[in-house]
Amino acid sequence: MHTYRSGELGLFVNSYLVEGVEGVVAVDAPLLLSDGRAFRARLEALGKQLLGVLVTHPHPDHYNTIGELLAGEDVPVIAHRDVEREIRERDEAKRAQWKPTFGNEWPASATFPNRVVADEESVDLGDLRFTAWDFGPCESESETVWLLGDGETAFVGDLAFNGTHAYLADGRTDAWLRAIDRAEESLAGVRTLYVGHGAPTVPAVLAEQRRYLLMVRETVGRAAGGRAELNEEEANRVASLMERYLPSAPLGWLVGTGAAAVAAELAHRTDSNEKDER
Repeated sequence: MHTYRSGELGLFVNSYLVEGVEGVVAVDAPLLLSDGRAFRARLEALGKQLLGVLVTHPHPDHYNTIGELLAGEDVPVIAHRDVEREIRERDEAKRAQWKPTFGNEWPASATFPNRVVADEESVDLGDLRFTAWDFGPCESESETVWLLGDGETAFVGDLAFNGTHAYLADGRTDAWLRAIDRAEESLAGVRTLYVGHGAPTVPAVLAEQRRYLLMVRETVGRAAGGRAELNEEEANRVASLMERYLPSAPLGWLVGTGAAAVAAELAHRTDSNEKDER
């Protein structure tokens, strides 16, 4: 197992190379072009054929530089069908949003998955077998956990962050909590979880992620007071409180940028509950 961890500008995202006897399978690819080229160099240093690329979810920091990794090779890029659809539908909007920030570090175009799988479908790439487990919306629109071989190793994408603050701007913390509930049962027999951000860990990280999300929701709920929005001062206050909850953890700025989406989510949930009661 080989991990490429991007730097702070690349959101400390992990991309993985799984080395088998017959070749190498990549899981995700970095956000920035410089990291994508370095990831390709890491592959070439292994001296083995790239057999395929697996994508965990449709956020650009996990698929943006697949083209750099492929370097023109005809290789299957595999994702759950919901992940593939979301990447295709949202990539242009993500490019318009983030290219002004990242400039030449943002690829001119994306390489989309060219093979889709269903939930619990397995794929054989050389002597390596992976099985896709769909956990639906959570941190992103759709999250896939890829189980390796007999299931003792899992690549969980952003289902759980380990020791870093979390991306919240998709505003799906309620669905995320439900996904964690399912994952704790489904992944109980897994020995090692390779996460999208942070060091490899064990399934107990799921409980830590739940506590983090519950704290975010409580903090945002108190700051918003039922409103569907937060002003900049309120969002910064939420971020400050979460930094006290998880001191010295990187990516704290993600909290402030995502707090308003959580406020909108909580307000919508309250409105829906009130309508149901009526």
